[in-house]
Amino acid sequence: MTMQTKFAQLLLAGVATFALAACSDKTGESAETTVESAGDDTARNVDAAGNAIENAAEDTGDAMARAGDNAEAAAADAKQNTGEALEEAGKDLQNPK
Repeated sequence: MTMQTKFAQLLLAGVATFALAACSDKTGESAETTVESAGDDTARNVDAAGNAIENAAEDTGDAMARAGDNAEAAAADAKQNTGEALEEAGKDLQNPK
């Protein structure tokens, strides 16, 4: 359980305590159920947000790795093409027509 989840549940528990002190037993039970439900919803939302952030970070890392691989391959191709062009230029200089 994350620190944010614990804090949210602690905050909601505090609110529930004050609400229960002012309510009748039946109303207090209803308020407690509502607060528990809100706490559960908050916890699920915080966990879902954390998972979304983790997934986005993984996707970003994967994209950066692919971009690096593509850049490396493009540089190798450019080097090869430049070498071939220089070789052809050298041949043209050696055998002018």
